Amino acid sequence: MNILIINWRDLGNPLYGGAEIHIEKIASYLSKDHNVYFLTSKYDNRDEYEKRGNITYIHIGHELTFNFSVMKNIKGIIKNVKPDIIIEDINKVPFFTPLFTNIPVLVIIPHIFGKTIYHQTNFIFASYVYLMEKPIKHIFKRSYFEAISDSTKKDLVRRGIKKERIKVIECGIDRDYEYLHRIEKSTKPQITYIGRLKKYKSVQHLIRVLPQLREKIPDIQLVIAGKGDYENALKELAKKLQVSQLVEFKGFVSEEEKWKILRQSWVSVYPSLIEGWGIVNIEANLMKTPVVCTNVAGLRDSVKNGYSGLLYEYGDINDLCSTLCEIMESSKKMNEFSDNAYNWSKNFLWEQTGKRTEELIRHIITYVVTNKKCPL
Repeated sequence: MNILIINWRDLGNPLYGGAEIHIEKIASYLSKDHNVYFLTSKYDNRDEYEKRGNITYIHIGHELTFNFSVMKNIKGIIKNVKPDIIIEDINKVPFFTPLFTNIPVLVIIPHIFGKTIYHQTNFIFASYVYLMEKPIKHIFKRSYFEAISDSTKKDLVRRGIKKERIKVIECGIDRDYEYLHRIEKSTKPQITYIGRLKKYKSVQHLIRVLPQLREKIPDIQLVIAGKGDYENALKELAKKLQVSQLVEFKGFVSEEEKWKILRQSWVSVYPSLIEGWGIVNIEANLMKTPVVCTNVAGLRDSVKNGYSGLLYEYGDINDLCSTLCEIMESSKKMNEFSDNAYNWSKNFLWEQTGKRTEELIRHIITYVVTNKKCPL
């Protein structure tokens, strides 16, 4: 089977995030038995065609104009690749491939921003993303959807996508780093955020909670690992609140360093306004680290509240403080959450995500060939 995947970035792109990890893991699994072509934006003077492993990468356009490059070139690429199915990963802006082909399209979607995009970027770009999301229910009405959480599925149904065309397939994690369990937890109470530093990720809330949290846990330390356009604002906020000495900005870290940080941490925190799932939550759990995150769509799906971690109300600094203290002030409770978190992580494997996606693709292809109804 020939499979064409379209995503804004690949894992070689320095701006990659959780969405890229997700789609690349699926691509890697599918490439074992199928011809996989990965259409993505051009960066770092990459060749148009690049073979990495079993996947052929096709680089076109530019980071800011990739969607227009797809619309301009998709017919020619389809002619060359001859795909049996197209996987379109909608991460902010759709590519609207059903407008250019009758080939079946599977949409993989972490989440739809809706009006929350206005919390992330300037008004002009936010309006562009918001308006581009609006026609999804019309242009993709004959397509099929793979949502990464029940929250995303409910949101899609609310926006007009038929539930019969949506399959929930959760993200997985790598278990290759379990050997890091030999590393002890930090001697000082350490909370951690790992991810991109964007305004909507709301890492500023972690800095704002530090003055209050320090009164209850005097030795508290915050480690922030990741890069993004909101980094300088976060550093300025730490200075303003006089907590710079409590915050360590790690910048971009390697995979192994990321896992070490998660292992050493007492709690991993995800304060974001919106997410499709929350891979880092499960990764932290694998390292026997409980999580505290916002009670918002997507994140609440990746946390078993009261078991693998705790939820708090977005933007409520007092609630964030008390929730962190609930876990960290009792060694007995910390140990219980740590063991439960590890057990929860066992439910999620990339192999399972890839296998279920392949089964879904075969199901869709069979429907196209037999022209029968295709409930997912």
